Amino acid sequence: MINIIKALGDSHRQNILKLLACQEMGACEIITDIGLSQPAIAHHLKILKQAGLINSEKEGRIVFYTLNKDGLKEFLEQIDCFLEELSCFSCSPPKPSPLRQNPNLCIELGYEPEVCEKDISEEKISIKRKRR
Repeated sequence: MINIIKALGDSHRQNILKLLACQEMGACEIITDIGLSQPAIAHHLKILKQAGLINSEKEGRIVFYTLNKDGLKEFLEQIDCFLEELSCFSCSPPKPSPLRQNPNLCIELGYEPEVCEKDISEEKISIKRKRR
């Protein structure tokens, strides 16, 4: 699933998939439509193929690329299972942290109190363990 998400994280690869959703294409056709160099398109096609999102079929000297619908369906099933594991569709609130009942838990786990006191999104902090 991670390889697919990484593959989908690039706008050029997304555009290649959109092209291949409509028809099979050779690399030269993809290069013309996307507007990148041959090495760049080859790189993107390799990543998409490794992720299982496209298929290739060689006919004579020409390689044709198509969308791998089975690979996409499998990815959707994986995402669905992942979201179910997150319980993101549950109406109940998340369980409270044990830290709410025991404010000293951070120290008991061997961390400096500031690890639990600062909002990590506000600034860069490193997780500091207390020296024992």
